[in-house]
Amino acid sequence: MAERIEFLSAVVLVSNDAETLVVFYRDVLGVALVQEQAEDGRRCWGCSLGDVHFTVYGVDDFDDDPQVGAGAIKLRFAVPDIDAVAARLEERGVELAYSPKDLGWCKMTAIRDPDGNFIELTEMGADWFRHLEKRKLEREDLLLRRKQKLEALDQG
Repeated sequence: MAERIEFLSAVVLVSNDAETLVVFYRDVLGVALVQEQAEDGRRCWGCSLGDVHFTVYGVDDFDDDPQVGAGAIKLRFAVPDIDAVAARLEERGVELAYSPKDLGWCKMTAIRDPDGNFIELTEMGADWFRHLEKRKLEREDLLLRRKQKLEALDQG
């Protein structure tokens, strides 16, 4: 059976005015964004929303890629075996933006969809799973919190 996409691992927003967008998401919507340093050295703001990493970048950080503009969304999907997925895509004539590379926290490659949207495919590394486990131990497991709330309502 071919390797399947298992879950969405990140949503990346690109903005002409990233700082204003961060203020909106953080201060108006309540998304817990903090300034981060991306793996490629770019400045961004991000946080975990459930098991998904949510990130905001400035469009100026993508001067090297003219197809990424303001309003662009980069999707990042987690896969169990990046090499198998990359091979399957190439067999189907899909051009990889770059060969799978190991970033430490994940192995990653990328493609573009027919509309030109950038899609990163990641095989998550041990650090990411330790991060998720830590969040669950700290009661950041959304499903567990929701279940506990419903149980409390049923008992109340």
